Amino acid sequence: MNNLHQLGLRPLRITDIPLIDRLLSSEETMLSAYAFVSHYLWSDLFHFYWGILDDHLCLFAQYNDYLYMPIPPILSENPFSPFEKGGLRGILRKVFSIMQAVNKNKSVSRIENIDAAQIEAFISLGYNVTSGEGEYVYLREDLATLKGDPYKSKRAMCNHFIKNYHYSYEPFQAQFADDCIQLYEVWKKRKRERASDAFSPLLSEDASLAHRQAIMQYDALQLTGRVVRINNRVEGYLFGFKRREDIFCILLEITNPDIRGLAQFIFREFCRELDGYTYINALGDSGLENLRRVKLSYRPSKIVPSYIAYLP
Repeated sequence: MNNLHQLGLRPLRITDIPLIDRLLSSEETMLSAYAFVSHYLWSDLFHFYWGILDDHLCLFAQYNDYLYMPIPPILSENPFSPFEKGGLRGILRKVFSIMQAVNKNKSVSRIENIDAAQIEAFISLGYNVTSGEGEYVYLREDLATLKGDPYKSKRAMCNHFIKNYHYSYEPFQAQFADDCIQLYEVWKKRKRERASDAFSPLLSEDASLAHRQAIMQYDALQLTGRVVRINNRVEGYLFGFKRREDIFCILLEITNPDIRGLAQFIFREFCRELDGYTYINALGDSGLENLRRVKLSYRPSKIVPSYIAYLP
């Protein structure tokens, strides 16, 4: 919005990574939204603005004529809890007043991805709080070894792939970008053909922009990526990032749906590499029942809740 710069806000740029990630990395939450890349990937769909308001990092997302906050305000230097009542009361009044001034429909003003540890502070200040999308968090060792009966079918799929294909599993390189983009188009077409609802094809269409951002700005976004190639062509790719010293987030994963066992194989191989981490966050399910079933089938250690705050 043209007037947001007058309030101390500026467009989110890729050069803002060092400062924003330094502030977000201090947050103890397991949620993936507390990282620069989780938002910037969607900058072809949303306009993001940020600023330091009353010593708090404040990030806003604009979609058409609506403005909301994808994460709560974060104290810019963390000498005390950013959710101590005195500090929180004032900054929440300010950010909601900014959203209310922009939004024609006042009910869309909200703060998303609030960690469970922060909820009581919001409620005590009179805000309405509802559940958001939870994220599936696994013990890395479970995903890397796939031991026991619960993972029998996953092991069988991996073994099928290894037995039936000559492949290479290797780090993503810029030379693979075109193949990855073409693979996403193949995957998207298959999703559209097999969809049993109207929502999932629209979601995959929007997500294509985020995948392109990850592929084309891989280095600048400090992502870790792997590909599987068959006959010198990329048939699967995966990207992720470090959230905390003990948590790695798997941000994007796409495989050729016609290659049986590839999805299970690339996921397991990547988790095997992450031996310095205790947990893997595979993000949420976007309300898609098929995706929910797949993520539950990997036996999450926990589903980390998130919450949304609205004006009373």
